[in-house]
Amino acid sequence: PTQQQGRRAPVAVPASQSTAGNRRGGQPSSSPTLSRGGPQPPPPADDEDEDTDANGDIRFVCPKADGLFPDPNSCRKFMLCGSWKAWSQTCPPSLYFDGKLKYCTFKTPQLKCGAVSEEETEKEELERNQDKLPTCDPNQCQLPNCFCSEEGTSIPGGLNPSETPQMVLINFSGALNELVFELYKKALGYTSKFNAHQTRHNPNGCGIRATFFINHEYSNYAQIQWLAAQGHEIAMHSITHRLPEIWWTDTANYSDWAEEIIGIREIILANSAGSSSNPAVTRETLVGMRAPYIKPGGDNMFEMASDFGLVYDSSVVAPRGPTPIWPFTWDYRQPFDCSNNKKADEEKKSVDGDDILGTNTRPQSRGRQKRSAKQVKTTHKKTTTFGEKKANEKPINRKQRVRRSFLGRPLKCATKAYPGLWEIPINPLWNEYNTCHHADQCVFPHSSDADDINDITEFLKENFERHYSTNRAPFQLNFHVTWFTQKGHIKALNKFFDYLATLKDVWFVTYQQLVSWMRDPKRISEVNFKCENATAATCTRPHTCVVKHYLDKDNTAATEDNYNKADTRYMPVCHSSTCPQQYQWFGNHAGKKHHFKTIMQLVDDAVGPEAPTN
Repeated sequence: PTQQQGRRAPVAVPASQSTAGNRRGGQPSSSPTLSRGGPQPPPPADDEDEDTDANGDIRFVCPKADGLFPDPNSCRKFMLCGSWKAWSQTCPPSLYFDGKLKYCTFKTPQLKCGAVSEEETEKEELERNQDKLPTCDPNQCQLPNCFCSEEGTSIPGGLNPSETPQMVLINFSGALNELVFELYKKALGYTSKFNAHQTRHNPNGCGIRATFFINHEYSNYAQIQWLAAQGHEIAMHSITHRLPEIWWTDTANYSDWAEEIIGIREIILANSAGSSSNPAVTRETLVGMRAPYIKPGGDNMFEMASDFGLVYDSSVVAPRGPTPIWPFTWDYRQPFDCSNNKKADEEKKSVDGDDILGTNTRPQSRGRQKRSAKQVKTTHKKTTTFGEKKANEKPINRKQRVRRSFLGRPLKCATKAYPGLWEIPINPLWNEYNTCHHADQCVFPHSSDADDINDITEFLKENFERHYSTNRAPFQLNFHVTWFTQKGHIKALNKFFDYLATLKDVWFVTYQQLVSWMRDPKRISEVNFKCENATAATCTRPHTCVVKHYLDKDNTAATEDNYNKADTRYMPVCHSSTCPQQYQWFGNHAGKKHHFKTIMQLVDDAVGPEAPTN
């Protein structure tokens, strides 16, 4: 079936908020007024400068004060601009700089080599323009359904840090199957393959809890149902998790996001619910999402999530800073800048004279990182904790807003309000060598399975203490399976969990439990996160469905009568009655043989097509 482009879910929206052709409706902001402390103009051009240098190469001039830009002479290089000064950088071997993505990647047909046209740049800036999204108004934004703060660092309910439980969010992204199931269970304290006994507990004696962001391909739905029955949260990640990554930000429209996210919700319900009258997985428990590759899709994604009644999203990476960010609702603008564009009323501040991203120093090569790491390891005999560092720091003037900026391509955040939709931002893990939103993306140059694991454990502790010793914003540990393929990483994580178990105000919770607490904040003495639903049914006799997977030329679902390629899939489910007629996929989430429909086509059948707007 043909995908319906730019469709919206059946929610009555004033015509003034629904613009044809441009869902965001924003206009490019006017040029900022130059003022003391504001954006500075480029240095005056030298009349004697030529367009080319002595070697005949095109001379590069920074188009903006700060940022990453393509080298006009080589796709293997890029230019790092800081305060209108350019430094030439080279991508690692076999990688090329993508002028649109703003990072080094492999050479593919989608690679954008060289400068991006001004028209394309202006279009992208228009799509990210947040001028119509108001800034936080604490007097109007009240719990339980609205929360914001100017800097994003305030604790809900006005609690003091010492009164606030430190919540830890363990989450796993990707397919759940035999390759990862036992590894994840062991990390959560399950010691046996044959029972649900757990050795890791919260202060109330209940087992620690985690959240699983599921994508469909290769998932075992009997295992998903088992985890849900133990009290862990199941959330949506997508059906296809397709490449290229920019599809999610640049191509996917409202209907695509609905098919991917609401489609995987319906697939999980169909395959994991079984025949029980009290299933562990229900539509009421599937209320959260995360965009693949942590690539938020702007208004197309946020509007879809809001219209279909999701409670939260966790796709926006917050910039690193001395104090982490609390979750907020999209009633107002996010408390940090999603772009690299300086604003006229916002000065670029620094903490104790250093840029918080460390951009005052040139990036180190991996070789220099290894040498520096060895020097740190050998010269520092005494480990200084993050709390001790904080005690020795000079106080920061909180009246001076610290600009938390990004390098690379701006995030595609919301440009209008979505009242009541929670964003649980990802506060990245970082130190002098790393900035990583997934733990398995962090680099430990001097560590291996045979080395001492203390450095990895201390890295996790330092990042945790940045939360625990400041405003106690939820501490996230985001994992793919990669972390659990390295014995040293597993040992370090277990040692870190042992440390957290000694702290009686630390709770391992799901994302839903976090949102419930934020809606009604309780002091440590009053908090008590519930255990699992003891009456929820588990899969006692899983069944493996053997189904055909038919694909069209564009990798969407096809029929057995008209397909481009096909294979056979083996998909464990909770009950044999739930087996689909063919493998569920994008465009056929119900797994029917013929006459299958997309999510938006089913919406149209239920309520009628949306009336066109003038």
